[in-house]
Amino acid sequence: MKEEIYERILNEAIPFYKKGRKGDIEHIKWLYETVPNFLDESIDEGTLMPVVLLHDVGYARVPKDSDSYNLDIRKLHSEEGAKIAKEILEKIDYPKEKIFEIERLILKHDNWAFGDSFSDEPVLLFFQNFDFMWMASKKGFEICRQNMNKEPREFYEQIKKFQEANIERGTKWHSKEIGDYYIQLMGERKDELR
Repeated sequence: MKEEIYERILNEAIPFYKKGRKGDIEHIKWLYETVPNFLDESIDEGTLMPVVLLHDVGYARVPKDSDSYNLDIRKLHSEEGAKIAKEILEKIDYPKEKIFEIERLILKHDNWAFGDSFSDEPVLLFFQNFDFMWMASKKGFEICRQNMNKEPREFYEQIKKFQEANIERGTKWHSKEIGDYYIQLMGERKDELR
């Protein structure tokens, strides 16, 4: 039953992702396949999964070819994404008591770029672990590298710098298992550079 509702959300979101950034559909599908493997009882799946599926839909409403690493664009896509998420969730009759929270989390999901560690937001911390980790996945590495116009070794080093900044900001892995998965992915990308 839960998977069915998430499939409905994804199907409603895809047209927005098609209007957004290159690689976002692959990003969302990777998250959708990966995140459930690490869920534990401390995370509300009914809040997390719509955030996973809808967090970047706002790129459909930012100027085409905008720099998604620009802080103003990050803020705009989060604001627009929260509005679109509410529209989609209301359309499919998602539980009303969850919609406001999902909207709020999508509005904040990129606040790590503004220095937020999400230490008081367990759902966002869990989500951010994987949203960040996407860059270290096989597909994510290529898509993000090309979006940032970097050579493979240069981008690998950039991800390491991003992780150092995460640590300085106080961002932690939700669990050792998730941190170990990131290390595994980075090891795979390092092996590919040889």
